Amino acid sequence: MPDVSAVVRSARRIPAVVCSMVLALLFLWPTPAEAHDALVLSDPAEAGVVTSLPSRMTLTFSGPISEVLTLELEGPDGSVTNGTPTVDEAEVRQNLWTGPDGDYVLTYEVLSEDGHEVGGEVTFAQGPVAVAGETPSAPTGSAAERLSGPAVDSGGSSSGLGGVVVPVLLVAVAAGLSLVVVVRKRRGVEG
Repeated sequence: MPDVSAVVRSARRIPAVVCSMVLALLFLWPTPAEAHDALVLSDPAEAGVVTSLPSRMTLTFSGPISEVLTLELEGPDGSVTNGTPTVDEAEVRQNLWTGPDGDYVLTYEVLSEDGHEVGGEVTFAQGPVAVAGETPSAPTGSAAERLSGPAVDSGGSSSGLGGVVVPVLLVAVAAGLSLVVVVRKRRGVEG
């Protein structure tokens, strides 16, 4: 017949061992990066309408940029990108040629100082802009449709819930299993 005191001592150690393993898992669990740099502002603005192209386009990111991998502004007649882009901390500037009225799409990909690539598109239109009291003669096609959509970046940010929910669920499951083991051991010792 097994020694009852040894069984009780073993049962008392189980929650401590399980809690230690869960705590170690919580501290070692890989969480998604929460603070990747992202595009925060563009001039011209996403889904905006300008009367004429500026001589320079500016992109402002949430953190310093170390390198521009791709930056190209395409309009109705092709590229209006003039020369190579310049970087000043979190700001990227690109000189532009003039272009006709219509839709423009800037495609960019930069390398942020945190080592992650950030890329996406900025779309806007060039054409007449309505003045207060006038009936707007808005551009037709996809740029007019995009005026309601403020999406700017596809930098891969994540909400981070997986980094919190999974460990919390693991703690809850481990606590429940520990409770079941302790209750069963006590019933076995008492019964």
